[in-house]
Amino acid sequence: MKHISFLTVRGYELDSFGHVNNSVYAQYAETAMWECFAEYGLVDVMQEQGLFPVIMESHLRYMHELKLLEKVRIESEMKASSGLIRYQHHIYSDDTGKLACKVTGKIACVSRDRMINDIPEEIIRSLECDESCLKSESKTKT
Repeated sequence: MKHISFLTVRGYELDSFGHVNNSVYAQYAETAMWECFAEYGLVDVMQEQGLFPVIMESHLRYMHELKLLEKVRIESEMKASSGLIRYQHHIYSDDTGKLACKVTGKIACVSRDRMINDIPEEIIRSLECDESCLKSESKTKT
């Protein structure tokens, strides 16, 4: 499953050197994750089944700084593997095209009683879907 998110660097995200603070990149990646889940209808599926996506691990590799009011593009890809959702976010300056940060990690589907559950089949199908699949599904629903 692939998704692209856009945002603009805000002043309160900067560190004393005038570029995006390292911890903000994790927030950018999580924002992209939620937008992707919402676009593919996964938030509703998880809520209906009493599940919550929980980030189990995340690795960030910083490549290039982002600065105030810079346009940011986040290219995300997620897939099911070994009972977890594996994700990869590439965070780019949309102004320069330079890769600023790579974020990789794993998400578990956790129940209200804090137990890790199998990924629901509907979510696995969505994770195997691409943009053309998403567009064709929305046409069949209308």
